Amino acid sequence: MGSEWPLVSLAEISERIGDGLHGTPEYSEYGEYYFINGNNLENGEITIKESTKKVDSTEYLKHKKELNSNAVLVSINGTIGNVALFNGEEVVLGKSTCYINLKQGIHRDFVAYSLSSHQFQEYIERCATGSTIKNVSLKMMREFKFRMPVEETEQIKAVSSIRNLDNKIQLNRQTNKTLEAMAQALFKSWFVDFDPVFDNIIAHNLAHNNAPLHNIPEPLLPHAQRRLNVHNVGRGSARQTAAHAFHHLFPQAFEQSDEPSVGIQGWVPKGWGVSRLDSILELAYGRALKKTERLEGDIPVYGSGGMTGYHNDFLVPGPGIIVGRKGTVGSLYWEDKNFYPIDTVFYVKPMKQYSLEYCFMQLKVLGLENMNTDAAVPGLNRNNAYRLEIVKPEQKIIDKFSDIIKSFQCRKQALQSETENLESLRDTLLPKLISGELRIPDAEQATEALAK
Repeated sequence: MGSEWPLVSLAEISERIGDGLHGTPEYSEYGEYYFINGNNLENGEITIKESTKKVDSTEYLKHKKELNSNAVLVSINGTIGNVALFNGEEVVLGKSTCYINLKQGIHRDFVAYSLSSHQFQEYIERCATGSTIKNVSLKMMREFKFRMPVEETEQIKAVSSIRNLDNKIQLNRQTNKTLEAMAQALFKSWFVDFDPVFDNIIAHNLAHNNAPLHNIPEPLLPHAQRRLNVHNVGRGSARQTAAHAFHHLFPQAFEQSDEPSVGIQGWVPKGWGVSRLDSILELAYGRALKKTERLEGDIPVYGSGGMTGYHNDFLVPGPGIIVGRKGTVGSLYWEDKNFYPIDTVFYVKPMKQYSLEYCFMQLKVLGLENMNTDAAVPGLNRNNAYRLEIVKPEQKIIDKFSDIIKSFQCRKQALQSETENLESLRDTLLPKLISGELRIPDAEQATEALAK
């Protein structure tokens, strides 16, 4: 049992505990190495974001820390308490990242889970200094004590059930990312690259003994050649057969529009037409909400930077789309549940014949993030967004696309619900397992049903 495990400090089980660079390295747009801070530690790993800076080899060699293969990382400045395993990434650590080089015979998963526990999170909250930007000293990190079995095999057993849950959670998250990528790829294929139209033209030419690229306008030839290459490589494949199941919905010709900025240099599928963004959706204004009101209830509150808290009432029934208006211009968020958009964002109200899923994908390709119109505070002007020209497919194609994407969304929602249940179970079992209060067979029985 856990009461029989010895009480150890992080210092006692570590070869070294240190932090990253105190200062700013010389960034390089074309650098090969990332500069990592505490906010890059997410879901147990180092996460590279769009905002993550890079450094070149000179800066890397100057500032890199010697981390061993048994190292754990913890954020100790700003956002505190994020935990990640170090897996040999060639990165430069910033001062907000603490590294813990564990001794041999100490299983890092056990330590990582211990640092993810309420016991440690409450400890660093008590130890943190600073009212605006929290900071945890290395001294306080070294002094943190917790119970741990002496033998590494026992440490492994203690966290095996939790690891199984985490593996399932990670798989669900990755599957949802894949579904999202598939949806974006389908939208781009149908409504940006017009792949089915090119395929229809090529098939028609071949059926009439013409050259595959016969009578294709000059601006479209590179795109047609790309589709011909795909056709030749994938001929007869199951994937190509499935793709062609919807090709009868698409025309087999292009026509030139009066707007050169839409389609491919002004060329659009025949019969589709061109219209403004406000013909398919409305960008409605969010409503102001005091920061003190964002701490109550379970309704997510959205600003332009994402979810900012919770409220006890909703403004918009889910699902819905949030668009950054002030601050982070053009940011896009999808929310399945009821939500409250504040006055720094728009929320989307589709016109009757257009699905929310179609509108979301359309907004993703319009470059709203590049439409800042205010000098002091970045802002997105709604009328400027409305004037954006878009290609308008036939309604039957939009309906078919929406049906496919809705099936993806249903799958994502089911996986998200399962993930939330798994996370709740993990958070319940974690403190009991790492303290030894819960025996391993009992934990395995508790997780078996959900983590199959």
